[in-house]
Amino acid sequence: MKIRLFLILFLNIMALSAQNKVVVFFDFNQDEMNEKSNEEFCKWIENSKDKEILKIQGFCDSIDSNSYNKDLSFRRANNVLALLERNKVQINKNFELKGLGEDFQQSKNASENRKVLIYYHDKLAIKSSGPKKIKGGSLSIEDNQDKKVVNNETQKNGALIEKINNSKVGDLVKLENLNFYFNSEKIILESEPILLDLLQVLKTNPRLKIDIHGHICCNSNPNDVKLSYRRSKFVFDYLIKNGIATSRLGYRGYGSNRPIYALPEKNEAERIANRRVEILIVKN
Repeated sequence: MKIRLFLILFLNIMALSAQNKVVVFFDFNQDEMNEKSNEEFCKWIENSKDKEILKIQGFCDSIDSNSYNKDLSFRRANNVLALLERNKVQINKNFELKGLGEDFQQSKNASENRKVLIYYHDKLAIKSSGPKKIKGGSLSIEDNQDKKVVNNETQKNGALIEKINNSKVGDLVKLENLNFYFNSEKIILESEPILLDLLQVLKTNPRLKIDIHGHICCNSNPNDVKLSYRRSKFVFDYLIKNGIATSRLGYRGYGSNRPIYALPEKNEAERIANRRVEILIVKN
């Protein structure tokens, strides 16, 4: 038993040490990295043929609203991803893209909070002699500092990725736990990871085309489709804003015309099931 526990601990340590991290910085309220970071990051990219990107996380200072900072931090992360993709840096199949906004341990120096972390590993498994940093405050490269195994976190979007990868043209895939405020097309904060997952699926599968279908509950009027239309358009706009071509997307609102459970619903569980967003696989 002791040998087994030691082996598990050893493997975990090896997984942690295999990850490295690059930090780039941004000016206040900007989603493009500052000039110094951009210059040094481009130099880093030139030597990245043997590297594979595992995860990108965006961050903000605490100025402005939490929802705005979430969006800004995600745009920062997405712009870094776009730069890596343009330069053909390899992206891991379980890659994760996330905007954390201001929800992290903030530094007293606000400029240090306006950043993106890029996690990667060296495919050649070349061992580093220790932590390394490029000085100047604009770009920081750190080896062996991550405290989590990426695969533990990327399991969150695995279910949706698997559903879509196993789908064929004409299949409907429900976006589980995508919830909206009452009588509104705005999603609740806890549902943002669902949209991030969908965005990542579209980014990693450039052939994928979808239609977004909005549905509501509790309304027996078949002509009242406005809210479901606005909800599907909210998802559409989110994807467009984050780099997905309009030619790959469509959106429709069906009101309560296609319920999972017959109206009137018998309980709240049936109402929740009926007010949903689904995606129709048009091309995969």
